[in-house]
Amino acid sequence: MIVASPLAVVVGLMVLRPSAPGETQRSEQPLESREPQGWAEMYVRSWLSANRDDSAGLEAFYPAGMKSTRAVGTQIPVDTSTLSVVSPRPGVWSVMVAVNILVQQPDGRHRARLVCAEVSLVGGTDGYVAASLPAPVACPRTLAAIDLDYPEAAELNGPIGQSVHGFLAAYLVGRGELNRYIAPGTNIGAIVPPLYAEVRLLELRTHEPFEPGQAARPLDGTEVHATARAWGYDALGQVTTIDYALTLVARAGRWEVSRIDPAPLLAGAPPAGE
Repeated sequence: MIVASPLAVVVGLMVLRPSAPGETQRSEQPLESREPQGWAEMYVRSWLSANRDDSAGLEAFYPAGMKSTRAVGTQIPVDTSTLSVVSPRPGVWSVMVAVNILVQQPDGRHRARLVCAEVSLVGGTDGYVAASLPAPVACPRTLAAIDLDYPEAAELNGPIGQSVHGFLAAYLVGRGELNRYIAPGTNIGAIVPPLYAEVRLLELRTHEPFEPGQAARPLDGTEVHATARAWGYDALGQVTTIDYALTLVARAGRWEVSRIDPAPLLAGAPPAGE
């Protein structure tokens, strides 16, 4: 069972700044070369996996142990990520871990849930030991939805849409020659093996407006910033919805992808270089 993890938006690692020379030493110390976040993540996974048939795994992290009463398979950790590491005093660590888990429901099905826990560890380069069991805490909150800056709808079968669809088919499906759809010198390689069996372009919007027919006869070097939403079909015919922020450049009367943008344009923020 594969569950999409929402952790792509909460995987930052907070690192405390060291005190400047001459300042009074603060109570929170900078991270050392060997931080305990990996150990903390394994501890949280062991804590969530513990069940009434097997709780012994916790003793590798917390020698005091714990006898779980959970039934086997009712709570399954899928993925973990460290959100912050703090050292309130030398040799003591507080690590905040986010974990995506599958929790069994009354109907027997499992539902994905995001849980965050604070872990207290003592130790250093010689090893670590948990001071207590993990403490569930509130996860970082999700902010309000943002507005993207792609006000213009582009035709899916238009010149830009054809280039974007051809690029996605070559990039994700392996159908067609990718070099035909990317600008010279662009460092983009097709995903190998192909991720999908088919791709369908659903929506295409651009940051720049075009007069009727203008996109079909662009001047060389003209750039357009676009966002594309598509469906990717796997070998079983199951669909995954995907988004791409792209920059395309005109050459010899056609549009070519010059880069996959690291983030879409936000309303009120100009494109890089403007």
